[in-house]
Amino acid sequence: MKNSIKCVAIAAVVLFFWGFLYWGLGPYRTMIWQTNTDDVAAGQALLQHFPENGTYFVPGFTQDEATVEKLFADGPIAFVHMISASGRSMHDPTIMIQGFILNLVVIVLIAMLLRRVCSALPTYLDRVKFVTLVGLTAAVLVDLGDAVWWQIAWSWKLYQAFYTLTACVITGLILAKYITPEPDQSAAS
Repeated sequence: MKNSIKCVAIAAVVLFFWGFLYWGLGPYRTMIWQTNTDDVAAGQALLQHFPENGTYFVPGFTQDEATVEKLFADGPIAFVHMISASGRSMHDPTIMIQGFILNLVVIVLIAMLLRRVCSALPTYLDRVKFVTLVGLTAAVLVDLGDAVWWQIAWSWKLYQAFYTLTACVITGLILAKYITPEPDQSAAS
C-alpha cells in the first residue's frame, strides 16, 4: 500500500510537469488552432448568440426537421463551447488545481487496474506496455472519437490524443516500477 501511494504521488507530480511542458510550451496555439479574423467582433457575436456558458450546436435542433435539414445543407455548422461568457484570467490557477486533481484520479484508477492484472504481467516492460495500451485505448475512444462523431478538427484531436498516450506512457513507466506481482507463496512452501 505504501508503495502504491508513493508511486501515485510521484506519477501525479511528474505528469503535472509533463502537462505544463506539453500544453504550456507546445505549438498548438499557433499551429493547430485556426485564427479568426477579428477577436473583438467574434467575442461580441458569441455573447449575442451564446449568452451562457455551455456547449452549443449550430444549427440547433429546436426547429422542425425540414428547417434543420435546410440549415445543415446551407451551413455553417458549428460546435461552440462557451467557456466563460463573463471572462476570466488567462492563467486561472483553479484550472491547474483541477488538472492536478484530474491527473491524480486517473493515475489512481490506472494503479487500481494495474494492481488487478499485475500477476499476469510479470515484467516491468509488460506492465508499461499494458498501461500504454490503456492510454492508446482512451485516446482512440475519446480523442479520435471526437474527431469522428463531433467533427472536431483532426489536427486538434490528434494533438490531444498524443498527449493522452504520452501521459499514459509516463504513468506506466512510474507505476510499473512500484506495482509488481506479489511473490508466489506456494513456491516458498
